[in-house]
Amino acid sequence: MEKEWSESRAGRFALSLQMRLLQQCLAAWPRRGKSLLEVNCGEGLFLSLLWECGFDVTGTELTPALRARAAANAPAGTEVEAAADDHLPFEDNAFDWVVLHVAAADGDGLAASAREALRVAARGLTVTFWNAASLPWLCRRLSGHKTVWPEPAHCWWRVWRLLKAFKTGRLTGLSTLACPIRTWNRQCAAAPCNAWLRGLPVGAWGAIRLDLVPLKPVTPLPLRLGRGRLRRPEPVLECGQKNLVRCHASPDRKSVV
Repeated sequence: MEKEWSESRAGRFALSLQMRLLQQCLAAWPRRGKSLLEVNCGEGLFLSLLWECGFDVTGTELTPALRARAAANAPAGTEVEAAADDHLPFEDNAFDWVVLHVAAADGDGLAASAREALRVAARGLTVTFWNAASLPWLCRRLSGHKTVWPEPAHCWWRVWRLLKAFKTGRLTGLSTLACPIRTWNRQCAAAPCNAWLRGLPVGAWGAIRLDLVPLKPVTPLPLRLGRGRLRRPEPVLECGQKNLVRCHASPDRKSVV
């Protein structure tokens, strides 16, 4: 299904807007020398984009056929490994950033994959998914599912509430492809409208970014101590050429040699 979708006219148009949205969503993340894990990378359609953005990219995919195509399309130095999204073979905080493309069909699978992605993310997580609370999805339902849809869809607010419940950082959401599928064609006059309303959860494809709360900076010791707790200045001992010790006392006392 994924290959059929990516090779269709609507799929190619959608991919161009997905890449643009993902690039905008990740623009706030530092990337030089930072590692990024792409979970459920599929046939590797986003691997080159993430690598060109400057991340050190690793992809995971469970389906052997898709994983083989991803490895063939991956840029040099990019690894593609076999892994299920709910059981990643990496240690906690193994990557600076994680991008999770939701592939689970139910809420339990969504929650399990999100928790696992958050476990291996040290600084931030972005979850991408097809939005069941969008006009394109509604039009597809009303048409009797006659149009091809690439993956299971989840309601935007379900994903948002799930990530918010982690209570680990700040959420930012974007979406694209807000018009019906028949407009997902560069030749269509209404095609540019699909890129509008990115800040609203009305598009068929959404991305929610979770920026993890940074560690609190260490307060310098003098700022943590009260004024009364700091030690008072003490006399300074100096050694002269004749091995004499001079004691600098307070101004109301004579210096002793």
